[in-house]
Amino acid sequence: MKRILVTGGCGFIGRHVVQELVEHGYAVCILDALLEQVHGSEAISLPAGADLIKGDVRDRDVVAEALQGVDATIHLAAEVGVGQSMYEIARYVGANDLGTATLLEALIKHPVERIVVASSMSVYGEGLYATPGGRRVDNARRQASDVKSGQWNPL
Repeated sequence: MKRILVTGGCGFIGRHVVQELVEHGYAVCILDALLEQVHGSEAISLPAGADLIKGDVRDRDVVAEALQGVDATIHLAAEVGVGQSMYEIARYVGANDLGTATLLEALIKHPVERIVVASSMSVYGEGLYATPGGRRVDNARRQASDVKSGQWNPL
């Protein structure tokens, strides 16, 4: 049985990925910081066959522990929230960029067969937009003045 590490495996996308992996016979190790902003104070429910290591992907020791006996890695751990990334820059860069770098460095000592790295909507935007009348807008662009005033969605 293959063992897969899913960083950020308790997040919105991660939960679904972990469930699919378990349903397809994989053993899953989840590395997640369980940030209150994302997970609230509710208890985390894991599918049978998934183990959880609570820790930060920037912590070299925790990442090395999580990689023990792993055949592949799906890297989903990231800070989210396009708006907050504009004023919590150090936190976002630390978690997203340094976290990825820490994982990649750890993989030098603990190589795996495959790594899957997902990006976020911060790179490609939130998706399609429509006018109040329902007309689809494929080329919506944010105006700098709107973003500066806290209006993140295109008008």
